Amino acid sequence: MLRTIGRYFWRFMIIFSFIVNFVLIVVLLVLGIWLIEIKNQIAQPLVAGLHSSFVGLDDATIDWTIPVRDTIPIMLDIPLETDTVVVLTDQVPLRVNALIDLPGINAYNVVATVNLELPVGLELPVALDLDVAVDQPMDIALDVRAVIPLEQTQLHDVAENLRLLFDPLAVGLTNLPNDFGGAADMVGDVLWGDSPDLLAENDYSRSPWPGYSLTAGLGYTLHTEPVPLENMAVDTGIVPLGGIPVLDEMIRPELYDEQGPDGPEAINDFAYTQLDARNIDPIYYNGGIGAMLVPNTFTAPTTTQQQPPPPTGGQDTPPDQEGDQGIIPTPSAP
Repeated sequence: MLRTIGRYFWRFMIIFSFIVNFVLIVVLLVLGIWLIEIKNQIAQPLVAGLHSSFVGLDDATIDWTIPVRDTIPIMLDIPLETDTVVVLTDQVPLRVNALIDLPGINAYNVVATVNLELPVGLELPVALDLDVAVDQPMDIALDVRAVIPLEQTQLHDVAENLRLLFDPLAVGLTNLPNDFGGAADMVGDVLWGDSPDLLAENDYSRSPWPGYSLTAGLGYTLHTEPVPLENMAVDTGIVPLGGIPVLDEMIRPELYDEQGPDGPEAINDFAYTQLDARNIDPIYYNGGIGAMLVPNTFTAPTTTQQQPPPPTGGQDTPPDQEGDQGIIPTPSAP
Protein backbone atom coordinates (compact mmCIF):
# COMPACT_ATOMS: atom_id res chain seq x y z
CA MET A 1 0.00 0.00 0.00
CA LEU A 2 2.80 2.45 0.90
CA ARG A 3 4.53 1.66 -2.36
CA THR A 4 1.34 2.41 -4.30
CA ILE A 5 0.81 5.66 -2.41
CA GLY A 6 4.42 6.66 -3.01
CA ARG A 7 4.11 5.90 -6.74
CA TYR A 8 1.01 8.04 -7.06
CA PHE A 9 2.60 10.83 -4.99
CA TRP A 10 5.70 10.72 -7.24
CA ARG A 11 3.54 10.97 -10.35
CA PHE A 12 1.60 13.85 -8.78
CA MET A 13 4.81 15.70 -7.99
CA ILE A 14 6.06 15.26 -11.58
CA ILE A 15 2.79 16.58 -13.02
CA PHE A 16 2.65 19.41 -10.46
CA SER A 17 6.26 20.36 -11.17
CA PHE A 18 5.54 20.34 -14.91
CA ILE A 19 2.50 22.57 -14.42
CA VAL A 20 4.42 24.98 -12.16
CA ASN A 21 7.33 25.15 -14.62
CA PHE A 22 4.97 25.69 -17.53
CA VAL A 23 3.12 28.49 -15.69
CA LEU A 24 6.46 30.02 -14.64
CA ILE A 25 7.73 29.98 -18.24
CA VAL A 26 4.50 31.58 -19.46
CA VAL A 27 4.73 34.22 -16.75
CA LEU A 28 8.36 34.93 -17.62
CA LEU A 29 7.51 35.20 -21.32
CA VAL A 30 4.63 37.57 -20.61
CA LEU A 31 6.77 39.54 -18.18
CA GLY A 32 9.57 39.70 -20.77
CA ILE A 33 7.14 40.97 -23.38
CA TRP A 34 5.86 43.57 -20.93
CA LEU A 35 9.38 44.63 -19.94
CA ILE A 36 10.46 45.01 -23.56
CA GLU A 37 7.30 46.96 -24.39
CA ILE A 38 7.68 49.13 -21.28
CA LYS A 39 11.29 49.82 -22.28
CA ASN A 40 10.41 50.57 -25.92
CA GLN A 41 7.17 52.47 -25.36
CA ILE A 42 7.57 54.20 -21.98
CA ALA A 43 10.98 54.17 -20.29
CA GLN A 44 13.22 54.90 -23.27
CA PRO A 45 11.00 57.62 -24.85
CA LEU A 46 10.49 59.29 -21.46
CA VAL A 47 14.12 59.29 -20.31
CA ALA A 48 15.56 59.99 -23.78
CA GLY A 49 13.00 62.76 -24.30
CA LEU A 50 13.99 64.47 -21.07
CA HIS A 51 17.69 64.07 -21.82
CA SER A 52 17.27 65.32 -25.37
CA SER A 53 15.32 68.37 -24.17
CA PHE A 54 18.05 69.35 -21.74
CA VAL A 55 20.67 68.99 -24.48
CA GLY A 56 18.53 71.19 -26.72
CA LEU A 57 18.08 73.75 -23.94
CA ASP A 58 21.84 74.06 -23.50
CA ASP A 59 22.37 74.37 -27.26
CA ALA A 60 19.59 76.93 -27.70
CA THR A 61 20.20 80.55 -28.68
CA ILE A 62 17.94 83.50 -27.93
CA ASP A 63 17.58 85.58 -31.09
CA TRP A 64 15.28 88.51 -30.46
CA THR A 65 14.91 92.08 -31.67
CA ILE A 66 14.19 94.59 -28.90
CA PRO A 67 12.29 97.68 -30.10
CA VAL A 68 13.46 100.84 -28.28
CA ARG A 69 10.93 103.66 -28.55
CA ASP A 70 11.33 106.72 -26.32
CA THR A 71 11.59 110.52 -26.27
CA ILE A 72 14.54 112.11 -24.48
CA PRO A 73 15.05 115.86 -23.80
CA ILE A 74 18.21 117.40 -25.23
CA MET A 75 19.52 120.65 -23.73
CA LEU A 76 23.03 121.70 -24.71
CA ASP A 77 25.15 124.41 -26.34
CA ILE A 78 27.18 123.34 -29.33
CA PRO A 79 30.20 125.60 -30.05
CA LEU A 80 30.60 126.20 -33.76
CA GLU A 81 33.82 127.79 -35.00
CA THR A 82 34.80 127.15 -38.60
CA ASP A 83 35.61 128.69 -41.98
CA THR A 84 33.20 127.77 -44.69
CA VAL A 85 31.67 128.90 -47.97
CA VAL A 86 28.00 129.74 -48.31
CA VAL A 87 26.05 129.89 -51.57
CA LEU A 88 23.23 132.39 -52.07
CA THR A 89 19.93 130.77 -52.89
CA ASP A 90 18.13 134.05 -53.59
CA GLN A 91 19.01 137.53 -54.85
CA VAL A 92 20.26 139.83 -52.12
CA PRO A 93 19.73 143.63 -52.70
CA LEU A 94 22.33 145.96 -51.19
CA ARG A 95 22.04 149.74 -50.69
CA VAL A 96 25.37 151.37 -49.83
CA ASN A 97 26.89 154.85 -49.69
CA ALA A 98 29.91 155.52 -51.95
CA LEU A 99 32.40 158.27 -52.84
CA ILE A 100 32.63 158.58 -56.61
CA ASP A 101 35.29 160.48 -58.61
CA LEU A 102 34.19 161.88 -62.00
CA PRO A 103 37.35 163.46 -63.48
CA GLY A 104 35.71 164.36 -66.80
CA ILE A 105 33.55 166.93 -65.11
CA ASN A 106 36.04 167.77 -62.36
CA ALA A 107 33.85 166.16 -59.73
CA TYR A 108 35.70 164.34 -56.97
CA ASN A 109 34.50 162.52 -53.86
CA VAL A 110 30.90 162.81 -54.89
CA VAL A 111 28.71 161.24 -52.21
CA ALA A 112 26.20 158.93 -53.81
CA THR A 113 23.91 156.05 -52.98
CA VAL A 114 24.52 152.82 -54.93
CA ASN A 115 21.98 150.01 -55.29
CA LEU A 116 23.55 146.54 -55.83
CA GLU A 117 22.12 143.08 -56.14
CA LEU A 118 24.04 139.87 -55.29
CA PRO A 119 23.04 137.16 -57.76
CA VAL A 120 21.77 133.66 -56.94
CA GLY A 121 24.58 131.11 -56.70
CA LEU A 122 27.23 133.57 -55.54
CA GLU A 123 29.76 131.87 -53.23
CA LEU A 124 30.75 133.87 -50.16
CA PRO A 125 33.59 132.79 -47.80
CA VAL A 126 32.52 133.27 -44.17
CA ALA A 127 34.02 132.57 -40.73
CA LEU A 128 31.54 131.17 -38.19
CA ASP A 129 32.13 131.57 -34.45
CA LEU A 130 28.97 131.02 -32.43
CA ASP A 131 27.23 128.77 -29.88
CA VAL A 132 24.27 126.81 -31.17
CA ALA A 133 21.71 126.29 -28.41
CA VAL A 134 19.74 123.02 -28.62
CA ASP A 135 16.69 122.62 -26.40
CA GLN A 136 14.23 120.15 -27.82
CA PRO A 137 13.06 116.56 -27.36
CA MET A 138 14.47 113.83 -29.56
CA ASP A 139 12.50 110.77 -30.58
CA ILE A 140 14.48 107.53 -30.30
CA ALA A 141 13.50 104.65 -32.56
CA LEU A 142 16.00 101.78 -32.47
CA ASP A 143 15.67 98.08 -33.17
CA VAL A 144 18.36 96.29 -31.16
CA ARG A 145 18.95 92.70 -32.16
CA ALA A 146 20.29 90.40 -29.44
CA VAL A 147 21.70 86.94 -30.17
CA ILE A 148 22.49 85.18 -26.88
CA PRO A 149 23.73 81.55 -26.74
CA LEU A 150 22.37 80.06 -23.51
CA GLU A 151 25.53 77.96 -23.22
CA GLN A 152 27.39 81.19 -22.41
CA THR A 153 25.04 82.15 -19.56
CA GLN A 154 24.32 80.72 -16.11
CA LEU A 155 21.54 78.62 -17.63
CA HIS A 156 24.30 76.39 -18.99
CA ASP A 157 24.96 74.99 -15.50
CA VAL A 158 21.28 74.15 -14.98
CA ALA A 159 20.90 72.43 -18.35
CA GLU A 160 24.24 70.64 -17.96
CA ASN A 161 23.34 69.28 -14.52
CA LEU A 162 20.03 67.93 -15.80
CA ARG A 163 21.74 66.46 -18.85
CA LEU A 164 24.31 64.68 -16.68
CA LEU A 165 21.50 63.25 -14.56
CA PHE A 166 19.75 61.58 -17.51
CA ASP A 167 22.72 60.99 -19.82
CA PRO A 168 23.75 57.50 -18.60
CA LEU A 169 20.12 56.40 -18.29
CA ALA A 170 19.21 57.55 -21.80
CA VAL A 171 22.31 56.03 -23.40
CA GLY A 172 21.96 52.78 -21.40
CA LEU A 173 18.30 52.32 -22.32
CA THR A 174 19.14 52.95 -25.97
CA ASN A 175 21.81 50.23 -25.86
CA LEU A 176 19.42 47.67 -24.33
CA PRO A 177 17.86 45.19 -26.80
CA ASN A 178 14.53 46.04 -28.37
CA ASP A 179 13.27 42.45 -28.91
CA PHE A 180 13.71 38.86 -27.71
CA GLY A 181 16.39 38.13 -30.30
CA GLY A 182 18.58 40.95 -29.02
CA ALA A 183 17.85 39.96 -25.41
CA ALA A 184 18.93 36.36 -26.11
CA ASP A 185 22.16 37.56 -27.71
CA MET A 186 22.90 39.79 -24.70
CA VAL A 187 22.23 36.95 -22.24
CA GLY A 188 24.52 34.69 -24.27
CA ASP A 189 27.28 37.30 -24.21
CA VAL A 190 26.93 37.69 -20.44
CA LEU A 191 27.08 33.90 -19.90
CA TRP A 192 30.23 33.74 -21.99
CA GLY A 193 31.81 36.49 -19.89
CA ASP A 194 31.49 39.22 -22.50
CA SER A 195 29.55 41.90 -20.62
CA PRO A 196 28.06 44.58 -22.90
CA ASP A 197 29.02 48.24 -22.44
CA LEU A 198 25.65 49.89 -21.89
CA LEU A 199 27.26 53.36 -21.93
CA ALA A 200 28.90 52.85 -25.31
CA GLU A 201 28.39 55.59 -27.90
CA ASN A 202 25.43 55.05 -30.20
CA ASP A 203 23.44 56.94 -32.82
CA TYR A 204 21.31 58.60 -30.16
CA SER A 205 24.24 59.79 -28.02
CA ARG A 206 25.99 61.25 -31.07
CA SER A 207 22.97 63.40 -31.97
CA PRO A 208 20.36 63.53 -29.20
CA TRP A 209 18.70 66.78 -30.33
CA PRO A 210 17.22 66.94 -33.86
CA GLY A 211 17.27 70.73 -34.25
CA TYR A 212 14.96 73.70 -33.84
CA SER A 213 11.85 74.86 -35.65
CA LEU A 214 13.31 78.39 -35.90
CA THR A 215 16.72 79.61 -36.98
CA ALA A 216 18.89 81.72 -34.68
CA GLY A 217 21.67 84.11 -35.63
CA LEU A 218 21.00 83.97 -39.37
CA GLY A 219 22.19 87.27 -40.90
CA TYR A 220 23.70 88.48 -37.62
CA THR A 221 27.07 90.11 -38.30
CA LEU A 222 28.37 90.95 -34.82
CA HIS A 223 29.49 87.51 -33.67
CA THR A 224 33.13 88.52 -33.57
CA GLU A 225 32.66 91.83 -31.76
CA PRO A 226 34.65 91.76 -28.49
CA VAL A 227 32.82 92.05 -25.19
CA PRO A 228 34.01 95.03 -23.08
CA LEU A 229 36.46 93.85 -20.44
CA GLU A 230 34.40 95.34 -17.60
CA ASN A 231 31.44 93.18 -18.72
CA MET A 232 33.32 89.92 -19.08
CA ALA A 233 31.97 87.11 -16.92
CA VAL A 234 34.31 85.45 -14.43
CA ASP A 235 34.91 81.70 -14.57
CA THR A 236 34.22 80.54 -11.01
CA GLY A 237 35.62 77.02 -11.36
CA ILE A 238 32.38 75.52 -9.98
CA VAL A 239 31.26 72.35 -11.79
CA PRO A 240 27.74 70.82 -11.98
CA LEU A 241 27.23 68.05 -9.45
CA GLY A 242 25.77 65.65 -12.00
CA GLY A 243 23.41 62.82 -11.27
CA ILE A 244 23.82 59.29 -9.90
CA PRO A 245 27.39 59.21 -8.51
CA VAL A 246 28.35 55.75 -9.83
CA LEU A 247 27.09 56.52 -13.33
CA ASP A 248 28.41 60.08 -13.21
CA GLU A 249 31.90 58.77 -12.49
CA MET A 250 31.65 56.60 -15.60
CA ILE A 251 30.82 59.52 -17.91
CA ARG A 252 33.06 62.14 -16.18
CA PRO A 253 36.04 60.16 -14.87
CA GLU A 254 38.34 63.18 -15.10
CA LEU A 255 36.52 64.79 -12.15
CA TYR A 256 37.06 61.76 -9.93
CA ASP A 257 40.58 60.63 -10.87
CA GLU A 258 42.29 62.93 -8.37
CA GLN A 259 39.45 63.81 -5.99
CA GLY A 260 38.03 60.36 -5.34
CA PRO A 261 34.30 59.67 -4.84
CA ASP A 262 33.64 63.29 -3.80
CA GLY A 263 35.08 64.69 -7.03
CA PRO A 264 32.62 67.50 -7.89
CA GLU A 265 32.05 68.45 -4.24
CA ALA A 266 35.81 68.66 -3.57
CA ILE A 267 36.36 70.73 -6.71
CA ASN A 268 33.59 73.12 -5.69
CA ASP A 269 34.94 73.49 -2.14
CA PHE A 270 38.27 74.56 -3.62
CA ALA A 271 36.47 76.94 -6.01
CA TYR A 272 34.65 78.60 -3.09
CA THR A 273 37.97 79.20 -1.36
CA GLN A 274 39.48 80.75 -4.49
CA LEU A 275 36.46 83.00 -5.05
CA ASP A 276 36.63 84.19 -1.47
CA ALA A 277 40.34 84.98 -1.90
CA ARG A 278 39.46 87.06 -4.98
CA ASN A 279 36.87 89.05 -2.98
CA ILE A 280 33.99 88.01 -5.23
CA ASP A 281 30.72 88.18 -3.33
CA PRO A 282 28.73 84.88 -3.39
CA ILE A 283 25.63 86.65 -4.74
CA TYR A 284 27.32 86.80 -8.13
CA TYR A 285 27.44 83.01 -8.47
CA ASN A 286 24.84 81.55 -6.07
CA GLY A 287 21.77 83.14 -7.67
CA GLY A 288 21.42 86.13 -5.33
CA ILE A 289 22.00 88.69 -8.07
CA GLY A 290 18.59 87.88 -9.55
CA ALA A 291 16.83 89.08 -6.40
CA MET A 292 19.03 92.19 -6.24
CA LEU A 293 17.96 93.29 -9.72
CA VAL A 294 14.28 93.24 -8.72
CA PRO A 295 13.53 96.60 -7.01
CA ASN A 296 12.73 96.56 -3.29
CA THR A 297 12.92 92.78 -2.96
CA PHE A 298 16.59 92.12 -2.27
CA THR A 299 17.53 90.44 0.99
CA ALA A 300 20.77 88.75 1.90
CA PRO A 301 20.41 85.26 0.37
CA THR A 302 20.74 82.12 2.41
CA THR A 303 22.52 79.21 0.81
CA THR A 304 20.28 77.20 -1.49
CA GLN A 305 22.91 74.77 -2.63
CA GLN A 306 23.06 71.16 -1.50
CA GLN A 307 26.83 71.25 -1.25
CA PRO A 308 28.60 72.97 1.65
CA PRO A 309 27.73 76.68 1.72
CA PRO A 310 30.23 79.01 0.05
CA PRO A 311 32.32 81.36 2.18
CA THR A 312 30.85 84.74 3.02
CA GLY A 313 34.02 86.76 3.44
CA GLY A 314 33.79 88.42 0.01
CA GLN A 315 33.15 92.04 -0.76
CA ASP A 316 30.04 93.75 0.55
CA THR A 317 26.86 93.80 -1.50
CA PRO A 318 26.97 96.83 -3.83
CA PRO A 319 24.45 99.40 -2.54
CA ASP A 320 21.56 100.54 -4.67
CA GLN A 321 22.43 103.77 -6.46
CA GLU A 322 19.95 106.32 -7.65
CA GLY A 323 19.71 106.41 -11.40
CA ASP A 324 21.51 103.12 -12.08
CA GLN A 325 18.19 101.45 -12.95
CA GLY A 326 19.19 98.30 -11.12
CA ILE A 327 22.06 97.49 -13.45
CA ILE A 328 24.97 95.90 -11.61
CA PRO A 329 28.18 95.40 -13.62
CA THR A 330 29.69 91.95 -13.81
CA PRO A 331 32.65 91.78 -11.41
CA SER A 332 36.09 91.27 -12.83
CA ALA A 333 38.97 89.54 -11.12
CA PRO A 334 41.25 91.90 -9.21
